[in-house]
Amino acid sequence: MSELELYKFAQKCEMRWDGEALSIWIEFDNLEEFTDMIGYDYLSDGGLNVNLQQNCIAFDLVEICENYGIEPTNIFVKEV
Repeated sequence: MSELELYKFAQKCEMRWDGEALSIWIEFDNLEEFTDMIGYDYLSDGGLNVNLQQNCIAFDLVEICENYGIEPTNIFVKEV
C-alpha cells in the first residue's frame, strides 16, 4: 500500500487526531476495499483491534502507517 493509495481512501472516511492516535472510521461498505489495500499478510498476523460501531469500525491508523512507512500526518494533518 502506498501513501497515495491510503490518502485517497482516507478521504472517504472520518478521521481525527487524539494525542498520538489517528482515529479513522471506516463504513462497512468500504471495508473490503480497505482490507484488500492492506493485504492478506497484514491481517493474517493477528488482524486489527477495532471498535465495532453501528455502521462502521474505528481504530488507530498510526500502527498501519508505521508498518507501511507512511507518515500519518501526510494522511491527515495534525493541528498544532
